[in-house]
Amino acid sequence: MLRKEDLIEIGHFAKPHGIKGEVSLVTDYDMASISGDDPYLVCEMDGIPVPFFIESYRPKNNTTALIGLAGIDSDDKAKSLTGKPAYIPSDLFLPDDEDIPKWKYLRGYTVADDKSEAVGTVSDIDDHTINILLKVDYKGKEILIPAALITALDRERKMIEVSLPEGFWEI
Repeated sequence: MLRKEDLIEIGHFAKPHGIKGEVSLVTDYDMASISGDDPYLVCEMDGIPVPFFIESYRPKNNTTALIGLAGIDSDDKAKSLTGKPAYIPSDLFLPDDEDIPKWKYLRGYTVADDKSEAVGTVSDIDDHTINILLKVDYKGKEILIPAALITALDRERKMIEVSLPEGFWEI
């Protein structure tokens, strides 16, 4: 059974493409890196994570791919996905032997300071410069934590431990 905590959000479904059920997927993930014999995406339907097997994939541009999914064979069915987040099971993207994290996979991880309790949840990653920043939702506000402050990463529990400098919370 699929559990939401075992999924990584990789983007969202945009509008249908054509009349045969193909749908646009807005994502910055390399879909070619999805492993497994039967790769699939997951979409929440009526509160339940539902797998959709990928039948076809073709990049449209740097951030959009056109996806054909099993069972989605009409414009109306494709419209039912519009605007919904797309997920991938974390085990399809995170091989056990991978030591270096790919930053975008850390979305949804809980961040904890080594001096206190949980700080918040990673909502996004700013990797546009050499100084990678975790965008963390902290009590309804976005805070930026440099990835260089990560001291531990637990993929099973989806936890990141950081060592924040003295006075960090007074800023």
